[in-house]
Amino acid sequence: MRCTTLVHKFFRKPHLVQKFRTGVSLHSHTMHSKENLGRLPVYIAKFPIGSYILEREIGRLHLYEGRIFDFHKFYWTPPLSPREAYRLESDQIQNIGLAPLVSLSDHDNIEAGVHLRALDETARAPISVEWTVPYESTEFHIGVHSLPPSRARLWMAALTEYTARPRTELLQEILAGLNGEENVLAVLNHPYWDARGLGAALHREILRGFLEQYLSFLHAIELNGMRSRKENREVLRLGEVLNVPVISGGDRHGCEPNATLNLTQAVSFEEFVQEIRQEKRSEVALLPQFFESLPLRLIENAWHALSDAPGEFGRRHWMTRVFMEEQGEVKALSQFTGTRFQRVIDKFRWIIGLVANPVLRPALKLSFLGNEEGGL
Repeated sequence: MRCTTLVHKFFRKPHLVQKFRTGVSLHSHTMHSKENLGRLPVYIAKFPIGSYILEREIGRLHLYEGRIFDFHKFYWTPPLSPREAYRLESDQIQNIGLAPLVSLSDHDNIEAGVHLRALDETARAPISVEWTVPYESTEFHIGVHSLPPSRARLWMAALTEYTARPRTELLQEILAGLNGEENVLAVLNHPYWDARGLGAALHREILRGFLEQYLSFLHAIELNGMRSRKENREVLRLGEVLNVPVISGGDRHGCEPNATLNLTQAVSFEEFVQEIRQEKRSEVALLPQFFESLPLRLIENAWHALSDAPGEFGRRHWMTRVFMEEQGEVKALSQFTGTRFQRVIDKFRWIIGLVANPVLRPALKLSFLGNEEGGL
């Protein structure tokens, strides 16, 4: 069967809603994800004032305290709880006139879906995860959507075991088993993302080998709302070559709702899964935020991490959600109150807040931060 993937620029085709019943939000993160801040300085460095302040303050920290400031040691947990994230995604879909289906998939963690199924209003929410799959010298991320509730924790234990101790035979067994679950949707997320910084050529060489070995167990690949348009065009070409549906994945971490959705006539998540797995057809909508500058959107997401949030579960203040790992110990930023280290963090927040300020956005679109290659 030949796969069909259609991509719509939704802001040019608002009448699309007349053809569909449902909008599907896939690949969205909550407070249960652990997110690294390592790449953020790459974007800050493009902003001259930010680059100057960072270099000066980090140099002073090294000089006076002997501390080497490594952003890769920092991680943050997204600001929204599962219920807040579900409502954010649902509201966007309802506002364009469609019924919502939302699958939250945190990194190596199923607690968001488990939590939602305990609430009356979201009792049918899928239990999903973004699974980290170490493979040779790189890693891939597989969105595993709609795990069977009665076996979800058993599956999560198996996925965790592989991530901790990768073995080829175990990977084959897990992927075959997931494929055997009729309502599970296995998606190769952002396939061209070089997570370990090997270089594009080597990562893609390993990706080819991975797909040769395991493609038969995957049901789709992802057009990602937080990756570049150039990369997403290549993903669409890959889908054509492999004869695999390309589906949406917003990859939302902050408070901006997903920039991509799937459009469908399905009325349940299980029906949508069968549309992708059996009928092999996908219709993806690119929402207006998809066409904004990607570097600016990434910085805005960082600002969501470093500013106050709606605040379920006592997580309103940003310092309750940002951590540093040093010598095997995890420390909340609140432990550094009053130190030079905290002053560096405060200046870093000031830079992020300045760049994320909506008043400056028109000017920043004309800078390097505003650069984004042509449309999809």
